[in-house]
Amino acid sequence: MAEKYSVETHIFANPQSWFGIENILRKKNNCTCLYISYVQNLLHLWILKTSGVLHRRRISVEENLVQAGLPKDLSLSQFLDDNFRGLGILPTKDCEDRSLNTINVQPLSPAQKSSGRLRLVEEDEDRKSFKCYKIFIAPVYDLLEGPEVIIVPDRSLYKVPFAALSEKEGAEYLSETHKIRVIPSLTTLKIIQDSPEGYHSNTGALIIGNPKVPWLPSLPCARREAEMVGRLMRVPPLVEEKATKQAVLERIGSVSLIHFAGHGNAQRGEIALSPNPILNSSNAIPPQEAYMLTMADVSRVKVRAKLVVLSCCHSGRGEITAEGVIGIARAFLGSGARSVLVALWAIPDLATEQLMNRFYKHLVEGESASESLHQAMKWMRKNGSNKMSDWASFTLIGDDVRIEFDKQR
Repeated sequence: MAEKYSVETHIFANPQSWFGIENILRKKNNCTCLYISYVQNLLHLWILKTSGVLHRRRISVEENLVQAGLPKDLSLSQFLDDNFRGLGILPTKDCEDRSLNTINVQPLSPAQKSSGRLRLVEEDEDRKSFKCYKIFIAPVYDLLEGPEVIIVPDRSLYKVPFAALSEKEGAEYLSETHKIRVIPSLTTLKIIQDSPEGYHSNTGALIIGNPKVPWLPSLPCARREAEMVGRLMRVPPLVEEKATKQAVLERIGSVSLIHFAGHGNAQRGEIALSPNPILNSSNAIPPQEAYMLTMADVSRVKVRAKLVVLSCCHSGRGEITAEGVIGIARAFLGSGARSVLVALWAIPDLATEQLMNRFYKHLVEGESASESLHQAMKWMRKNGSNKMSDWASFTLIGDDVRIEFDKQR
């Protein structure tokens, strides 16, 4: 990221070199940073405030699991895997699946079929939300001052839909009271904040909807979503056969807003685009490099967008490393995008179209991306979307931004 931005920065592993890291949040108003890390079954919660004050709390995951009636030998990673096992499984009768490949949910092994684990998989969303809240939020809730929380999650904690965590079953969600944003690290946020003035584009939009990939099912709702965004931006979207990989790569580095609505790969969130008509003249499926927008493709360009919206299934997925999830979203962030909106699991078509409609409505009115997502989620819950899987998948990663729509026109 520093290389893309041409920013001089030096990153060291020695904690003594972190002097000044607390100053990063001083550029922000009314927000708190929550850094969550874990070693084995000990969870470390760090709270950094805009004043520079740092708080640390340590809790035992094992004790919390036992209190919830779960096996004490359940690791944090297993707990997260089991807790959100069903959120990406969509009923085909009311969903056009934007996944490139189906995620197989493996049955529990005999060793896993203890009553506690089986109940964790089968219990309702509210109960799961409550359990995660007790572990990750309750111990520090009294320190979450201000309307916004910036969360730095460690490794598999990226799987947690923090917006959907609630204080108790049936109670209001964390996203009712706080805007929520995720960053890979405080250093990442610092590099974005230190980017040269004028680096990010203030004009132009690239909107892609339902790329025509003959061997994949069509996504009519994705096309309508792209056309809706295009009307708001007064920019014709690239839809179906026009949404080729070549056309996308030609424009991806020169616009302020990028919006994808299409098929996403379940492993790294990489996006299927329409192959070049010449390459698609036969019935044979071309090699993936002819139509897949990959992490490598994104990494080779300088992205100057303030906001990239990846309205595709699993766009927040990737390889879980010590530095978080490495997938298509991180590729956009690493190539210069200031902020990326991603989906943590397979997203339902109609609910996603509605959420995006409300999100862009607030964005056009001058609200920030964080506030727009906050308001869109609240609207969804108040208008019949009671299922967490309908609205809680989307997560904003990176800085908070505003799009200057007057300049788009």
